Amino acid sequence: MNRERYKTSIAFIDLLFNITIGLAMLFIIAFLLINPIAKKGDIIVNAEFIITLSWPKDSKDDIDLYIMDPAGNIVYFRDKDNGLMHLDRDDLGDKNDQVSTDAGIISFELNEEHLTIRGIVPGEYIVNAHWYSKATYSFKNSEGETYKPNDEIPVTIKVEKLNPYAIVYVDTKVFSKAGEEQTFLRFYVNAEGKVTKKNNLAKALVMPSGVTP
Repeated sequence: MNRERYKTSIAFIDLLFNITIGLAMLFIIAFLLINPIAKKGDIIVNAEFIITLSWPKDSKDDIDLYIMDPAGNIVYFRDKDNGLMHLDRDDLGDKNDQVSTDAGIISFELNEEHLTIRGIVPGEYIVNAHWYSKATYSFKNSEGETYKPNDEIPVTIKVEKLNPYAIVYVDTKVFSKAGEEQTFLRFYVNAEGKVTKKNNLAKALVMPSGVTP
């Protein structure tokens, strides 16, 4: 009789052990599904194109990037998200280049704006830059060099395709007065995301008042 009870207890313990192992395996599988192991070198970029506007880092002038997509959506400093386009930051020259932290003041000296196109909308994209405001006073940079207000300012725009990576366009144009707008690039994208043609025929995206249509 005792031997039968002993066999029953062993069987019950074996059953509990197997159930515990099974639950542990299910937990591990569920955890891996929620947090998949990242493979070395795998980088998921949630964008198809990146467009970068830049101008001299010591400039106090404010240059703005304007992009129109095939649907007529325009992204710029007052409308940073439109369609599948996103402007990450409105760079105001040196006006918003510093951040106060517990460790002190952190400076970002580059004058750049970045826009991402997160998906493929076939058709024409127009890339413009606009000299929004001009510094009217002399100043000294961090190295003690004196700079006077700019009569001209070089502005560079770079368009990069990410999947697969390719430089679609990069060029620098000289702006000669505040309020000036220039079309850098008009490029066409097909349904597969391939750039099929390019030109720089001028098309204004900024109205005389400084507001987009």
